[in-house]
Amino acid sequence: MFLKSKKIAGFAAHQIQIAGKTVLIREASLADTKKLVEIEEAVYTGSAPWDQQAFVAEISRQHGKLYLSASIDDQTIAFLGLSYRKSSQDLHITNIAVLPIWQSKGLGSYLMKLAGKLVLDNHLTTLSLEVRQSNFRAFQLYEKIGFKKTQELVGYYDGDHEDAIEMEWQL
Repeated sequence: MFLKSKKIAGFAAHQIQIAGKTVLIREASLADTKKLVEIEEAVYTGSAPWDQQAFVAEISRQHGKLYLSASIDDQTIAFLGLSYRKSSQDLHITNIAVLPIWQSKGLGSYLMKLAGKLVLDNHLTTLSLEVRQSNFRAFQLYEKIGFKKTQELVGYYDGDHEDAIEMEWQL
C-alpha cells in the first residue's frame, strides 16, 4: 500500500492503441526531461511553464511522485505527473501535456483515467489539479471525466499571474 511504502503503487508499463498507433505508457526517466520541456513548448506556444531543472527535480524524487511518458516509436508525445499530497490524502496532477497533433484522440482522457485508477489502487479517494482559467478546452475535458470545480486561485501562475481553477475528482 502506498501510505506505507511512500511509493505510488499500481502502475506497470503497458501499451494502448490510440488513432491506430501503439502507444507505450511507461515511467518517465531523467533522460526524458528535455522532451517533456519540448512538449510543453509545443502546447504553450513556445513558453514552457516548467524548465528542465524542474522536471529533473520532480522525477528524481523517489517518494510520492510518479511521472509517466507516452510514446510512439520512441517519440514522446505526452506525459503525466502525479504527486501524493499527505495533507489532503489525494493524488495531485502536477502536470499533464499532449502534443497538439495528438490532442483530441483520447490520450489525455486515458492518462486522466489511469491517474484515477492509481488513486483507487493507493486507497485514496481524490484526484486533484489546477487548470488555467483560459484553458477552456482542458477544463471541459476534466469536467467530462468527472472533475468538479472547488475554487478559483487568483494570480496562481508565475509569470503572467493568471488565475487557476482548482478541481477535484472524487472516486
